[in-house]
Amino acid sequence: MFQRARTDTQALRQALALGLLLSGAALLAAWLTQGQPLFSLLPPGGGVADMRPEQRFDLHATFFTVWATIALVTPALCLLPFARRSETAGRYWLAFWTVSLLAFAIHFYWAVVLVFGNDWSRILNTPRVSAPRLDTVFAVWWVADVLLAWFYRSDALWLRAQRVGVHLLAFILFFMGAAREGELLLSRVIGYTMAAAVLVAVLLWLWGQRPGAQRKA
Repeated sequence: MFQRARTDTQALRQALALGLLLSGAALLAAWLTQGQPLFSLLPPGGGVADMRPEQRFDLHATFFTVWATIALVTPALCLLPFARRSETAGRYWLAFWTVSLLAFAIHFYWAVVLVFGNDWSRILNTPRVSAPRLDTVFAVWWVADVLLAWFYRSDALWLRAQRVGVHLLAFILFFMGAAREGELLLSRVIGYTMAAAVLVAVLLWLWGQRPGAQRKA
C-alpha cells in the first residue's frame, strides 16, 4: 500500500509540473496578447459587446486556460480504458485526471468570478456559455470522481459506470467547446487533436479486447 501511494504521488508530481507549466504559459500568453483582438468582445450572434476592451486579459485567460485543461485532460481520457489492466496506466490516469481538474478550476474561476463578476444571471443568459447548468453539474461531478478515485479505491460497477459517464461528458463538453464553437483555428485544432487521440486510444483498447489478445499478451 505504501509503495502504491508513493508511485501515485510520483505520477502526480510529474503531471502537476506539466500542469503548472501549461497553466502558467496560458496566463503569460493572455498577458502578452491582451492588446490584440484575438477574441470578439461581442457574444456569439450578438450585436452589442458584453465585454469591455480592458477585459481582454481576462477574456484571453479564460480561453487559454481551457486549452491548457484540454491538453491535460486528454491523457486521462486516453488512459482510462487501460487503467484497470495496467497499474502504470492507472497511476497516470489518476494523476492527469486530478491535475486537469485543477487547471479547469483556474479556468472556471477566471470565467465565473473575473469575467462575469460571479453574476449568475449573466452567466445563465449569455450566449457565450452554451450550457452553464450542465457545465456546473459537470464540474461538481468531476470533483466528486477525483475524490472517489483518491479515497475510495473500489472496483464496484456503479463506480466504474459513473466514471465512464463523467469522462464521456468531459470529452463531449471540451470537444464541442473547442472544435465546434472555437473562434480561432488553433482552438479547433486542439479540439480535433483531442478527439483523434481519444479515438486511437479506444481503438487500441478494443483491439486488446479481441478474443485471444489477452492470452497472447
